[in-house]
Amino acid sequence: MVKLKNMVYQVPQFIKEETKLMGWITFTQLWILLSFGGLIVLLFFILIPWLWMILLMVLAPACVFLAFGQMHSVPIYTLVMAAIRHFWLPKFYLWKKEKTFSKTPEYIPQKPKSTVETNIKKQLDKKTLKQLTDILDK
Repeated sequence: MVKLKNMVYQVPQFIKEETKLMGWITFTQLWILLSFGGLIVLLFFILIPWLWMILLMVLAPACVFLAFGQMHSVPIYTLVMAAIRHFWLPKFYLWKKEKTFSKTPEYIPQKPKSTVETNIKKQLDKKTLKQLTDILDK
């Protein structure tokens, strides 16, 4: 049996990197470009030409920015989805303590529970005692 010293295991890197579809474009980027392209073509047939040109000048850079932009090495489309989720879903602030107001004073001295329990004694009659002994004898 051979014992190896200092065995080094290679750690996988770039696990979260998206797979490239064609050259430098990913599948998500392709879908963003195709959806914006379809929207622009649809608007071309619906709107008058000068209004379509104005929307084209706004939507085309927004599409390119959304598909290829990055902020702190995070794709913009990921940040946009996180922002939509943040504003749409309800927020639960679990770390904030709710204040409850009561009419009773802050401190009410109470007797310890152990003294209350020791004062209560159960009394057994002969019939119950006989039943318990019969159960234990079985």
